[in-house]
Amino acid sequence: MNLSKIGRVAAREFASTAITKGFIFGALVVPALVAALIPVLMIIMMNVQPPADTGTVYVLDRSGEVSPVLEERLSPERVQERWRERFDQAKEMSKVLNPMGSSEDADKMVDRAAGMISFPEFRVVPVAPDADIEEIKEKMRAQVAAKGTPGAEIEQIVALVEIDADAARKRSAEEGFGSYQVFFRPKLNEETVSEIKSSIRWSIREQRYENAGLDRGTIAELDNIEARKSQEITEEGERDEASEIASFAIPFVSMLLLLIASMTGGQYLLTTTIEEKSNRVVEVLLSAVSPIELMTGKIVGQMGVGLTLLTIYNALGIFALFALNRMDLIETSTIVLFFVYFLLAYFMFASLMAAIGAAVNDLREAQSLMTPVMLLMILPYIFFMPVIRAPNSMLSTVTSFIPPISPFIMIMRVASTDPPPVWQIGATILVNAIAVVVFLWLAAKVFRVGLLMFGKPPNLKTLFKWVRMA
Repeated sequence: MNLSKIGRVAAREFASTAITKGFIFGALVVPALVAALIPVLMIIMMNVQPPADTGTVYVLDRSGEVSPVLEERLSPERVQERWRERFDQAKEMSKVLNPMGSSEDADKMVDRAAGMISFPEFRVVPVAPDADIEEIKEKMRAQVAAKGTPGAEIEQIVALVEIDADAARKRSAEEGFGSYQVFFRPKLNEETVSEIKSSIRWSIREQRYENAGLDRGTIAELDNIEARKSQEITEEGERDEASEIASFAIPFVSMLLLLIASMTGGQYLLTTTIEEKSNRVVEVLLSAVSPIELMTGKIVGQMGVGLTLLTIYNALGIFALFALNRMDLIETSTIVLFFVYFLLAYFMFASLMAAIGAAVNDLREAQSLMTPVMLLMILPYIFFMPVIRAPNSMLSTVTSFIPPISPFIMIMRVASTDPPPVWQIGATILVNAIAVVVFLWLAAKVFRVGLLMFGKPPNLKTLFKWVRMA
């Protein structure tokens, strides 16, 4: 093969894909906009809510003890107070999701959203313990049949609560506590249903504490155990313990980036090959280069596209960890292995894409042959949780030696809190390197035969026949 020709093909392939406005916008501008808009999206999600439900909650309290507590719990003042606490939690979450943004701006945006949202308003109406519950249900049915706007008026019944006589006080030491049941009006907001249910449970529990001579504040104080932030003892000294989210997020993001970079370059390779073949441009190209030189140049050129994406996203990830002062969560060797496993994964998937692109005449015909490739893309997602929970289990070890999913499994294991032994890393690199040679050899056979084949699209049986022919 002529390396000069391969280099020219690779340069042309890279330039036609990476040095375009569309690629630059998708690779740089879109991720930057997403990162900057995370707090805004949170505010929009909080703002885009259905109108708050307003209505009456009938309480048939056969115990005669819970309804006063529930009435106070569902009062407008207490409901708003609890909803305000949720907005305070949103402030803290926005700081975690966007550590490089201004915390003051995030607080102002959350406060503004809190001022715009209307809170649900309930009127609690206790009824006599011996009241007929069917009469109240019939009244609810009549209101529903009238097809008024759910929760638009305070007189409309949004819920009927039936509390057992022994819900807060046992009849005897041998028997357990009673329960409750709620009957809701259809088409209520999830927030309304959750607010009513949680308030009922809270009120029954509060009355049980009082009947048992216990104080909720004392119980909460006894139950709450404050702990100083955990530390990890390392060779260099002490450092903050990695959170559970970080221990899961870093391996998952590593696998996802590896998959995106590998498939992006492979997808471009498939598309350009099909376009050149359908437009008969490939016949002109083959007059200057051999099929193997053309395939090699196209694979190397699109590899540059994948490496560009990978470099950009890795730099952004490292910058985020640096801003959070958590560079300890990722090792330098992990970054190096990240690129090594990318090359192995890319060459295997690119070989498949090049073979499919050369075998078909248009994108529609490629769909049937792409099905096995799509299944291979799904497998890393399927094995994600088992591998992260037990990086050195038998399943994780075995799947690490199965190309072409091996690079994705290994990068999750390497980035986990319990990385694999060094010998497994070296062995998987060797196994995948051999697999790359096999994949490229098979792809070259199909590419050489299929590139100038037109007419009926081939199936898998035909592709194997081409391999034998070449």
